[in-house]
Amino acid sequence: MRIVHLLSWKLNDVKNNLDLIKHQNFDAVQINPLQPLKEESTEHWWMSYQPISFDIGNVYGSKEDLKNLCQEAQYRDIKIFADVICNHMAGKNDGSLMPHEKVDPELRDDERYWKQPQQIFNWNDRRQVIHYCMGLPGLNVCFHKLQNKIIDFLNNYTALGVSGFRFDAAKNIALPREGCDFWPRVISWLDKKDAFLYGEVIFEKEAILKEYKQYIHVLTNEGHVNPHKAIKFHESHDSYQCFKYTSNESSAEVANHYYHLNQHWPNTMFYARPYDDTWKSDKVREANYQKVKR
Repeated sequence: MRIVHLLSWKLNDVKNNLDLIKHQNFDAVQINPLQPLKEESTEHWWMSYQPISFDIGNVYGSKEDLKNLCQEAQYRDIKIFADVICNHMAGKNDGSLMPHEKVDPELRDDERYWKQPQQIFNWNDRRQVIHYCMGLPGLNVCFHKLQNKIIDFLNNYTALGVSGFRFDAAKNIALPREGCDFWPRVISWLDKKDAFLYGEVIFEKEAILKEYKQYIHVLTNEGHVNPHKAIKFHESHDSYQCFKYTSNESSAEVANHYYHLNQHWPNTMFYARPYDDTWKSDKVREANYQKVKR
């Protein structure tokens, strides 16, 4: 599986580039999150990760736009994967860990939906990772009423033609051993039984990765994991906060690193930051073509 993540792209722009995406030998596109946002603006990409509900449709595209995109992608044998935020909602502008006033009132006004408003300060402490907040109000994903809303949300996506999901901040969603049945319960109630499921589990220990891969593919930067249950990624000119691990790489270096990943891993993602065209390069197309030769 070769995935291109077109961060901050509007759905109609993705649709208009499907022929090029096919030419580049990508199997799937990860689209921008489509949950309604605290601020409906495309100025800041990170605002896409501050949703206010489990509805579908925002400044990046509507339900009708998504349905049309999925239909056009299907004609070209390209899958559309939705980036979904189930772990948290938008916070107040005062920096607190309380939900923003625009958050769905059913969620906002019921404390059972929320984690305790305490910031993670030790990412090596698994208890904090799953019970505390990562800078935004954390949702209590163990609460079955919330799980039911998420199940309906995901099934609404697949009804529009989506083939799979990337779960943002998956490592913050507890595992069954940790007292939470989110993964087995939500997955078992999906209408699309063959949905391709993967979650963000970066900077995590091997034992934890092995547990997550019982339920989903793990999108990870770690090497010690079953390659058939992992998605390895390289990112064009990462500029996010403290990471910035590719910010000094040239486009040629980014493409070469991605090429190397494709030599060793069956599932990869080219994570294209906004306005970066490195994914269109001949080197990336050649990298994706390697899957045909294996």
